Amino acid sequence: MLAHARHDTAPSPVLSAVPKSAPERARSVPAADVASIGLSHPSDWVEMLELVDRCFPYATEEMMGWWLCYQRPLLHVARLDGRVAGFVHVQARPESDTLWINILAVTEEFRHRGIARQLLAHCERLAAEWGLGRLGLQCHEDNASALRLYALQGHAQVGEDFHADAGGRYIVHDKALPASAIAAAVRTPAADPRWRCIAHRLIYRAWTRRRARTTR
Repeated sequence: MLAHARHDTAPSPVLSAVPKSAPERARSVPAADVASIGLSHPSDWVEMLELVDRCFPYATEEMMGWWLCYQRPLLHVARLDGRVAGFVHVQARPESDTLWINILAVTEEFRHRGIARQLLAHCERLAAEWGLGRLGLQCHEDNASALRLYALQGHAQVGEDFHADAGGRYIVHDKALPASAIAAAVRTPAADPRWRCIAHRLIYRAWTRRRARTTR
């Protein structure tokens, strides 16, 4: 599904979503915390995969393995208090001048602390640095909290799509970025060197085997 930024030809999902939040309740946590956002690292994988298992059952083991091992420049993690607070996977679509958000996920205990907003702002910075003028994503029609967040952050609803294997109807969103912030030319990130991808794949396979043994 990767366009100009394609690093290989493995499957990617066609959806974007912030997982549904728990019902509103009184909170003692701050309204916002500043997270550190950077590329994913194998030390993040356990928390990331557990979050995906809980929130995105349609995300296959094959898909996540491909992202983690071969698409590290497109997978960005928010860290807070030494933990994975959330992550986002993006892809460049220069033919439509768009940075597409495939998945944006926030760990349950870190929700309502500004992490999703910071990840969206990070995506805007990536788009501008890569010479892309728009952000695009899809969100499930029943995910009221995420739809509200996207509206507040200036993402317009521009259409809909249906995915029977991932829960039904999704609302397509689009946001135009300020022209003054966008780089003059498209400069998407280079793929990791082959040796690093192979090393990550070996680590991932070892981790998934351990995981399979402990969950039997």
